[in-house]
Amino acid sequence: MIRSKFLLMTLGATTALILTGCSPKVPEPNNAGAEPDYTNANNQVKIHTQKGGVASGSGSQYSTEVSGGVTSSGKYTGHDGISKSGIKMVYFSTNRYDLEGDQVRRLMRDMPKIKRLTKRGKIRIEGNCDERGTDEYNHALGLKRAKAVRSVLISNGVPSSKINIISYGESNPVCTGHSAPCHAKNRRVEITRVR
Repeated sequence: MIRSKFLLMTLGATTALILTGCSPKVPEPNNAGAEPDYTNANNQVKIHTQKGGVASGSGSQYSTEVSGGVTSSGKYTGHDGISKSGIKMVYFSTNRYDLEGDQVRRLMRDMPKIKRLTKRGKIRIEGNCDERGTDEYNHALGLKRAKAVRSVLISNGVPSSKINIISYGESNPVCTGHSAPCHAKNRRVEITRVR
């Protein structure tokens, strides 16, 4: 009887340690909300599940070099990130999907280009994450980042019918190193033209 209680207690403690060591990262409380929504009203959301490569249709080039710095919250501060469509990339702090003021201003400076693109066709907002965290967590976080950018565009006059969103999670890195600056550069949203 005593041996079985000891065995059960040891098994329970071991299970608790394993589960807490492998649990996914959780965004800061001000990002708390409902479970991730993988669809929108127009059924335009796609979840990319390929891991370990540049996704089809992406113009990102692999790099192991990072030219900008990183804030204490993990956000990339470089100005070199520009998508193939000429729109500046929007960067995020670690485990966050809210747009910080400097990134909103960065997005607003490109608003005339974005509106010109949407007059000629559709755009795609691509959410990306660094390599840390589970695939499921990173796909959900990438989607939330894409939705945050979509909200800013819609509130500034871009028609929602002209916007597709997609989450690449961690599968579309622009920097393949394993350093904090490389991770920061991969936590981004890219806006591209749909061809």
